[in-house]
This record gives sequence, C-alpha cells and structure tokens, in this order.
Amino acid sequence: TIRTIANYGSNKKYKNIFLGRNSRLDELQAAILRVKLNKLDYENHKRREIAYLYLNEIKNPKIQLPKTSKKNVLEELDHVWHLFVIRSKKRNELQEYLKKHGIETIIHYPIPPHKQKAFEIYNNIDLPITESIHQEVLSLPIYPYLTKLEVSKIISVINKF
Repeated sequence: TIRTIANYGSNKKYKNIFLGRNSRLDELQAAILRVKLNKLDYENHKRREIAYLYLNEIKNPKIQLPKTSKKNVLEELDHVWHLFVIRSKKRNELQEYLKKHGIETIIHYPIPPHKQKAFEIYNNIDLPITESIHQEVLSLPIYPYLTKLEVSKIISVINKF
C-alpha cells in the first residue's frame, strides 16, 4: 500500500486505486538528476523548438493542436513542453498509422480522473467533455534529442494522415 501511494496511488500504470503522491525518487535517480540539472535549460529550449515546429507545421484538419498563450512558443518560457498532446477523433487509427511509419506515441492518462478507483465516489458522474477528451488525446514524441530530420518526418507523416 505504501509503495502504491508513493507511485501516484497506482499499482498499475494509469490505474489509481488510492490518492497518491510522486515519492519515487531514490538516491541513484537523485545522483543522475543532479548531473542532468546542468542541461535542464538547454533541454527545455530544445523541447520548445520542437513544439514550435509542430505548432507551425502540422496542418491536418483531423488533428487538434494544443493552444498556447503566445504566438511564438519560443518566447513562452514558463512552458517546458514535457508532453506534446494532440487530439484526434480518429486517435486509434492515427496512433496505428504513426506506428506503421516508425513513430511511437503514447496515450497519457487514458482513464478520466472521475473514473479512477481512487475517486470512486465520483465514478457515476457523467462528464461528457472530459470523457470525450480522454478518447482523443495522443502524445507525440518531444524529447530534446530528436533531430530536425526526425521532427520533419513526424510532421510529414501526420500531415499525410
């Protein structure tokens, strides 16, 4: 139970059975992160560059891009683009199509919070917008060491979907 609570209240990815915390950092991870901290600004900037390309070059009416507060995400220094989440009513088809073209994606948080066991008192509530969003979201690759060629391929493949 304690390990589950320390892991977001989850004993299986994206299935929260308790209200939890993110308390998984051990000494080895802390040592690695201490070294990586020196590269944090660089990596955040690289993510912003990739987000900028996605936002400006993905042109497909079947894809809904994230909204931003600034026209130029490179100036949006408070957003680090940990994830780049798009929406599509044809999400599962899109994910399979991208996979066939060698592009891995992930569905982050596929279960709406009010449907989690940790919030079972809310399980009977109908939240159609939330439930619709959870059927449409798909996270694109946005790690800082993607090459411009890889980003261009992702954009091109999505635009052809």
